[in-house]
Amino acid sequence: MIKAIIFDCWDTLFGHQLKKPHPFSIFAERIGKSLQDYEFLKIFEKHFMLEKHYKLEVPIIELLNGLDIKHTDKLVDELKRILEEALRSQKSFPETLRVLSELKKNYKLGLISNTFYQSFEGLEQKFKVQEIFDVILKSYETKILKPNPKIFEVMIKELKINKDEALMVGDSLKDDVQASEKFGIKGILIDRKEKHPEYPNRITSLEQITKFL
Repeated sequence: MIKAIIFDCWDTLFGHQLKKPHPFSIFAERIGKSLQDYEFLKIFEKHFMLEKHYKLEVPIIELLNGLDIKHTDKLVDELKRILEEALRSQKSFPETLRVLSELKKNYKLGLISNTFYQSFEGLEQKFKVQEIFDVILKSYETKILKPNPKIFEVMIKELKINKDEALMVGDSLKDDVQASEKFGIKGILIDRKEKHPEYPNRITSLEQITKFL
């Protein structure tokens, strides 16, 4: 029996400039990288999402140095502006708040996010997510990034449920779905852009979650 639903945050429930190129993609392209490169994505998250960075230029410079990319003050400022745009452009998918409100009536809700400190703080202020979720785990507080299975272990303990009593819903096949299932939690892929039509446990809108409950 399902007692709790655990959600990824970004690109699952909320996003940045939903109908425009993702600012993080623009950031990556500016330094000759791509967010489709999983190895780069994990390096990017490691530098920006494991600490509370009050000054974005610090992790930017650390990232560039780590990638052996020569940089100038001009480049650092440009990259900082790209990220700042992302941090103030949080949007909710059309059905998100309504679906969460309905689910909260019957299920515990958890949120796991690989996230920037500034970005999530803005999200909390704008959408009052702390009032929606029973447990919220943010990478810059836990010091854990998905797909590390430890984050699912922490979530299950805090929700006070067993693995088979939860569902994990996320947009990343590797970090959300496969990682949770490896830990023992059933994963549901939200595939808004229909990149994985062959995947069995798949939805294209949060409204379709009910068929797995």
